[in-house]
Amino acid sequence: MIHEFLSVEEVLNKYKVIYVPYYQRDYVWGQKNDGRNLYKFIDDIFSQYRDNPSSDYFIGTLAFCSTRVNDVIDGQQRLTSLILILSELAKLKCSETSKNKNKALLEPVEGKFVIQEEFYLTEELKYNLGLDNNFNSQRYNVNISKTIDRIVKQINDDWSGYTEAWYDGLYDYILKHVKLISLEYSNISESLKYFLNINSLSIQLTQSDIFFSILSQSIRLAGTGDSIFTIKQKVAELSKFKGIDNKDIDGYKGCDDNKEKGINNIIYIFLNAFYKGDSNISYLEDAGVGKWMSFYKNEVFNDAIKAKEFTEKFIQYLEDFKSIYSYFSNMGVSLDSTSSLYVTWILLQYEAYFDIARILTDLFRNRHNYIDGSFDLYDTGTKNISINKLNEIGKRLNLTLLWNYIRSNTKRTVGFIENITLDTNGNYKKSIEDIVTDIDVAEIFNLTYNDHKNVAPCNIKDYSKLIKVIMGCQEAFLDKTADSSRDFSEYLQNILDGENFSIEHLYSVKEYQESARLNNWQTKKLKFNRAEDFDTERFSFANLSLLDKSMNSSAGSDEIKDKLSKYKLARKVVGSNWEYLIQSLVDDSEYYRNANIKSLGLPERKLIDIDQNTWELSPNNREFNIELLKKALKEIANKS
Repeated sequence: MIHEFLSVEEVLNKYKVIYVPYYQRDYVWGQKNDGRNLYKFIDDIFSQYRDNPSSDYFIGTLAFCSTRVNDVIDGQQRLTSLILILSELAKLKCSETSKNKNKALLEPVEGKFVIQEEFYLTEELKYNLGLDNNFNSQRYNVNISKTIDRIVKQINDDWSGYTEAWYDGLYDYILKHVKLISLEYSNISESLKYFLNINSLSIQLTQSDIFFSILSQSIRLAGTGDSIFTIKQKVAELSKFKGIDNKDIDGYKGCDDNKEKGINNIIYIFLNAFYKGDSNISYLEDAGVGKWMSFYKNEVFNDAIKAKEFTEKFIQYLEDFKSIYSYFSNMGVSLDSTSSLYVTWILLQYEAYFDIARILTDLFRNRHNYIDGSFDLYDTGTKNISINKLNEIGKRLNLTLLWNYIRSNTKRTVGFIENITLDTNGNYKKSIEDIVTDIDVAEIFNLTYNDHKNVAPCNIKDYSKLIKVIMGCQEAFLDKTADSSRDFSEYLQNILDGENFSIEHLYSVKEYQESARLNNWQTKKLKFNRAEDFDTERFSFANLSLLDKSMNSSAGSDEIKDKLSKYKLARKVVGSNWEYLIQSLVDDSEYYRNANIKSLGLPERKLIDIDQNTWELSPNNREFNIELLKKALKEIANKS
């Protein structure tokens, strides 16, 4: 690093064209604090010239990097303000000599404005200074015109009445006597560290600020011609996707600000995959995406080859992320309703994409991580995500989610990594048959649904959301068996999408609360002597079924005989199909009339021993649920 004591003129002669890198903040001196910073800057310089025109005026330290182009690392606000002050002073008050001098200052190299910034600043400055430009006022801008208005007003109001020679002298004074300490770095790494350090002591940079600062330098070092602003916009768009936008990925807390959380999640998923083999990756969760890069990955803005690889892989990742998410969410694509991905979409949508960030983290890290390219998700020889490969992933994800529903695991993605891992030959370590075999269907009987209409202070959990998925799969399989004009997925979507169906407690709470009903149970069936026993049985999986909401509301707290007549008539699946799951409880229902359902050979589970409000579940109820769910899982496992 070189340090020199230079005048403004010497800085401009040395660098001629000064570049403003991405990570510099917007030019704000003309607007911030009603322009008070700018007003004081002008007043102090002009006053010093008036009072002692041979003295120097010191404006602090400015930092530059001269590795490839001349970047201003610190001092953009002061330099931009000086360019505007000199230009308006020359235009308003100075001689033709000073005007010509200023013209040469603004365009020191043919076709190049003195300040070069990729996104907005250069063209907006040129437009407001009367130079040829490509400025579009409808796009991003920082109101340079208002800044100029402030400068013009201050010169005319506070510094009028002097001779043209006095103003020419002021113009030259600014160039020759406004001095600064110039720090010049010779490599991007050191200059970026300086920038990050000085900002950590003033305006705190966000995690994404730091990451994009590093990425912008990688792009410049790589020479790919990509725009950091275009890339940042793509990240911002992806960060708004459901499940990405305002939720912490399990195991990683990106930041406290929900506005930045989605952006940090997008970056985290990539870093977690791209650097999966790095020994320092474990610190990513603690440091955060930006600081982790600045601490451990300096080579991406030091080494041109690594910078190029990093930049190209990140840009490709953004395309892949959008494509994979689109398939999982059926967004802008037309999924085949018979495909595994259609089921994936239904299950993820049902949970409002709650687990999607974790799923994508695991997927990119373990199956599409950009490291060796051997086992990615592209169609062979292309960079297009393969629908066939993704359908296989979807199938394995569906079985993972359902396995966790069945065993009431709140972390729905447990086992997903194992289910999608390949061996060295590129074959799945676990077959679909292995995954299905591992699912212990009988664990559904550990699920309970507490509707908070307890008759005793029992600690019974509410797993109704999980139960609805499981029974939805059972119902969808029965409907597809009975009427194959629609696919299993369409039936499942109708049941889970929206609020058309709810869980029915076969026992009403009034079975215990009304003395006549309770007496029948206690004297005729010798049951429910304790309130705890009633609640335990009422909330158990065996005592539940799926029923459309309108019918559920109608049945309410009726006695079982009256409920059965309504169950028999229930038909709201896809608008008109029979609700076979609950009809399997009812003698002489459509369930028992349908030849296709009969051919399944499921155990009969009609309610038995009905006497007034007392009844018993079929002894086959447990086996019925197990066998039906196994068939539903096989249906899901056999999808393409």
